[in-house]
Amino acid sequence: MSDAANQLAAQLKEIKHGLFLMGPDRHRALSTHETDDLIVKLEQVAEEALKTLESIKG
Repeated sequence: MSDAANQLAAQLKEIKHGLFLMGPDRHRALSTHETDDLIVKLEQVAEEALKTLESIKG
């Protein structure tokens, strides 16, 4: 797999993990500031993933 594809896979895993932390199967509830920080981080990762996808598409 190419570096860009590996990077995209890692970014998607990071988004999936973040969603798990906010989901019903988490070990503990996140505080408000933890949730806010996580949302900002996931937005950044999603933006990076979209850029990575564009580089793969060429």
